Amino acid sequence: MTGFCSTDAGTSVSGAGGVSLQEVAAFIAEYLRIPEFPDPSYNGLQVEGERSRVSRIVTGVTANVALFEEARSRGADLVMTHHGLFWKGGDPRITGVLARRVRTLSGMSLIACHLPLDAHPEIGNNVLLVKMLGAKNLGYLTGRPQGITVLAEFDTPAHPDALRRLISQELGREPLVMGPADRPVRKIAVCSGGGGFVLEEALPPDLDALLTGEVHEQHFHLARELGITVFAAGHHATEKCGIRALGDVVASRFGITAEFVDIPSPL
Repeated sequence: MTGFCSTDAGTSVSGAGGVSLQEVAAFIAEYLRIPEFPDPSYNGLQVEGERSRVSRIVTGVTANVALFEEARSRGADLVMTHHGLFWKGGDPRITGVLARRVRTLSGMSLIACHLPLDAHPEIGNNVLLVKMLGAKNLGYLTGRPQGITVLAEFDTPAHPDALRRLISQELGREPLVMGPADRPVRKIAVCSGGGGFVLEEALPPDLDALLTGEVHEQHFHLARELGITVFAAGHHATEKCGIRALGDVVASRFGITAEFVDIPSPL
């Protein structure tokens, strides 16, 4: 992946003693405006580990054993992910795979940031994907950040194949392309992760394309019938940048270390 999702903040070497875990959690809640977002995820601090101070953070897309083991080997105090361990409506019992994941944290804490991170106007997954495309950000599809999806426009219409090559180069995987293959794209909607549902919403009549992560079977037919070119570039691949950028912001804010760890997923 190229540097389009890097921030100016970078990472910093921690000062003595690090920063309070609760201070980091409070900053993230305010920075991402977490209370304003309805979300199936329990955003914010999901697991409070034994270490009350944070000097080193590891960030990743999805909370899993491999990420936690890598974070532990790098001496992390805190793991931050886009997809956390706990979801509303899920079984609250810590057994089986969930128990193994919690045990693997081994004293580290876990913070999850889901839809508020997708929607953030500066480091959100969607605005960073718009930046990657080189398009002009037109704002949120619904007019509100809670709607997540961002609209963008190219100054000069782009051919779908040129966009396919750009997406492949920047995200490191070939997108699935559905719908019109030859019609130039001027206006595009961007919704990372499982954003195929956007095709089921009220869309501008002049929308030419959608960039998302994953789609469902019915979206193939919708794309063709709506005349919208869809680039499905992978749930994981389209959601690397936001959590990496958030780690950079937190590191810069508190003078600590943040490091992104990519645990690959083909989906």
